[in-house]
Amino acid sequence: MTGTMLAVLVTALVAGLVMRELTSARQPDRLLRAEVQEELEHITEGLRTDAAGNLQVVLKPQNATYDAMTKDSAYLLTDTAGHTVLQSSPGPALDVLKALPSGVNSMTVTSNGIATRLYVMEAPVDCRGQHYTARVARSERLVETLSEYAGRLYLRAAVVTLLLALLTFTIAVYWTIRRMVRPLRQVSAVAAQVGPRNLGTRLRTENLPSEVIPLIDAFNAALVRLENGFRVQQEFLASAAHELKTPLSLLTAEIELSSATNREVLLQDAGHMARQIHQLLHLAEVSEAHNYTFAPVRLAQIIQDAAGYLVRVSGQRSVSVDVHDQAGDVLLPADASALFVLAKNLIENAIHHAPVGGQVRVDVFPAGLSVQDDGPGVTPAHQSLLFKRFWRANPRDSTGAGLGLAICLEICTSHGWGLRYEDAPGGGARFVVETGTAPASPSSLVP
Repeated sequence: MTGTMLAVLVTALVAGLVMRELTSARQPDRLLRAEVQEELEHITEGLRTDAAGNLQVVLKPQNATYDAMTKDSAYLLTDTAGHTVLQSSPGPALDVLKALPSGVNSMTVTSNGIATRLYVMEAPVDCRGQHYTARVARSERLVETLSEYAGRLYLRAAVVTLLLALLTFTIAVYWTIRRMVRPLRQVSAVAAQVGPRNLGTRLRTENLPSEVIPLIDAFNAALVRLENGFRVQQEFLASAAHELKTPLSLLTAEIELSSATNREVLLQDAGHMARQIHQLLHLAEVSEAHNYTFAPVRLAQIIQDAAGYLVRVSGQRSVSVDVHDQAGDVLLPADASALFVLAKNLIENAIHHAPVGGQVRVDVFPAGLSVQDDGPGVTPAHQSLLFKRFWRANPRDSTGAGLGLAICLEICTSHGWGLRYEDAPGGGARFVVETGTAPASPSSLVP
């Protein structure tokens, strides 16, 4: 739009200069001849005969200079014998016109000490079969004065016209561009929301300028390729995990039946591998939006089920899991199985980080839940890494795969929930799920 407005301004400037050049009095001879020629044509066109057959000249009001300025303008109509038929009001200009020989087109006269140049032009005129000669005289100063005045008048009118045209054009261009940009902004808003969980989104081309439609089509084609690549990656991850489950189960059975001296260590390693494969499957599932089935669920009931599922794990560490239901019968739109995995991972994570004989407190609210342990908590340096895949505070710890919290984050993000860590008031770690918050990016979910 800036380029268009600049072009309009340049055009207006050029038009103004041309108008000024055309209306300026830089060529008095040319203007004088043109003015006299025009007056001669007016005299010729104004010839009339009345009812009595008398010849007369009917002039327009703008030709009143013959009566008002007898020193600067005059006309004379003579017959073939040289007798005067019609003439303007008596004055110095008419006297010069009568005294000037035929064929002479200019003469300088002095009146009251002021020298004035008169320009004369004549032409033959035919009226009702009679032949006449029309002569017109105009002074140079009159032509220059009228030209200068007309120039200022025309220039002023041209400037006003150009300004009005520029204003109208600006409003029209602004309105047109806003109307064209509105669908582009809508498409941009849709494009900004495209992410790994909604790669199936496509940008619409309705009401868009034809010039940007190829760009939108190319972007949609890129989304198709990304969606296919992402799906292939997720399918590979899930397939690999499934394929590993069977041989790992056979390997575990072989170890259990063997009499190897390091049988317990091998079983522990196999269990660790089985846990990693299991969590890889969960991660592949929760990363795909089409795997979710949303329905109203009772949050507290699913939390109770997850806590009951982990009774054996908590009993091995003598950790008590207390669920405090403050939500009642409030229903929450969610995927029940994903919500169960979310609660199970958070509670299991708290059990493993609580001291032996410690306590895990789960609070269920109408707008979320929190899971708190009384362990050592998380250092500030590690808090930003909590939701990173395969990250563990203690790499030598073989009880976890480093995917539990990453799975929790995927589930929360897919539901449009918030997940954050905070230090528990009495010491320990506290994870808060806020179901009433807007969807957030993983980077904004941790302090």
